[in-house]
Amino acid sequence: MSILHTKRLVVRKATMEDVDFILALLNQRSFIDNIADKQIHTLKDAQNYIQGAFLDAYELGDKAPYIVTLQEGTAIGVAGFYQRPIFDLPDLGYAFIDQYTGYGYAKEACMALLKFAKYNLNIDAILAITSAKNQPSIKLLLGLGLEFQSKVVLDKSMEESNLYRLDF
Repeated sequence: MSILHTKRLVVRKATMEDVDFILALLNQRSFIDNIADKQIHTLKDAQNYIQGAFLDAYELGDKAPYIVTLQEGTAIGVAGFYQRPIFDLPDLGYAFIDQYTGYGYAKEACMALLKFAKYNLNIDAILAITSAKNQPSIKLLLGLGLEFQSKVVLDKSMEESNLYRLDF
């Protein structure tokens, strides 16, 4: 079920049919290096991940991650909202298949999602987190209008990250 359409993209809810895509995305070196190694190594692991990260989130409302596809249906990334226990506000997150980076797809999807957050989710602000080393992500967040707030440590096993915020 699609929730947003842009000039080139569709942002839709995930289904179990996305299992191969999720397995590939989460095992990309860039995903592991810039986000985390989620230890998703089998189709069953990917199914469990889809259930926990996407389908369970949809039961709680629209503050959830989504699949980003080209208009013709090819899945190229994920983008959406995550509600972390350490924050009062949801954070914008995204990851794309490497071959689709550098074409403005992440910015296009995230711009549409920010409008969706502002007008449909009844929130006053949104956060985003990225590694201090991830210059493309930092550039994207700043280009979307988010402003650096502080350094944060999400959990003891992770390096310090940059926290950004956009007030609507």
